[in-house]
Amino acid sequence: MTIRVTPIQTGWARMKAAQKCGQDGRGAFGRKLDIIRDTIWVGPFPILAWLVEHPEGRFVVDTGDTARNGTPGYLPWWNPFFRKMVQIKVAPVEEIGFQLHGMGIDPARDIAAVVLTHYHHDHTGGLDHFPHTRVIGPREGYQRARSFAGKVSGCLPQRWPTWFRPELVDLDGPAVGPFGRSHPLTRDGRVFLVPTPGHVAGHVAVVVRGEGVTYFLAGDATYAQDDLRAGRVDGVTADPAASLATLRAIAAFAADEPTVILPAHDPDGPRRLAAGEVFAPARPGSCVPVPA
Repeated sequence: MTIRVTPIQTGWARMKAAQKCGQDGRGAFGRKLDIIRDTIWVGPFPILAWLVEHPEGRFVVDTGDTARNGTPGYLPWWNPFFRKMVQIKVAPVEEIGFQLHGMGIDPARDIAAVVLTHYHHDHTGGLDHFPHTRVIGPREGYQRARSFAGKVSGCLPQRWPTWFRPELVDLDGPAVGPFGRSHPLTRDGRVFLVPTPGHVAGHVAVVVRGEGVTYFLAGDATYAQDDLRAGRVDGVTADPAASLATLRAIAAFAADEPTVILPAHDPDGPRRLAAGEVFAPARPGSCVPVPA
């Protein structure tokens, strides 16, 4: 079987401009204040999950969001982030389970594992469709996602399925390029996790090495390839310095091997994937250089 990556869009999201791109020099707290004060909305942006087909099985990376987002009471009334700073729209048929069935894939029988890059609501909202499937997630950040701080920052552990007990993994494998650690997901080592912290603690990306090209499923390490290339850190980052270091590491990785960058909210990602368009760092003298 040829390794293949397929996008699955589970609705749309709009956000404040200050969330997509934070102001240089602002710390994590200041960036969040900027989002609250911002009056400019951007988007809509896709909420993307990914189907990875590999000789060892099919893997789903992130589960997207749920139509229940629009049900009164689903989102916590006390959290201003959900009430004033993000807008999510998902139709029931856009949920990942319905879409997999439309592709002739039964989520209960045909998926080897679901892999989470992190635990924000728009990456875990489709978990209900996988009650019989192995779910893998990074150990670091799991406890925080369940805490009050995690709930404030965009996690909804109170909405996770009652059966949700992810297989928590540590990135204790060898270095891969600029990434000091990794964790294999397949026996052949062609699908693996690398640490991409910043957006949240413990964030990971999924790397898929295909035939002659590598796919970098970036989660929310960056919102768009253009932001990555320009070294623009988002506004909800828990650690701007860590986020910037992650962007540099991703760019360095993609400079060493042909890589298609696939963030979870980049509207141009599916086109780049279909075209096999690999990442090219900005040339010297460009107006959007990757910071040195």
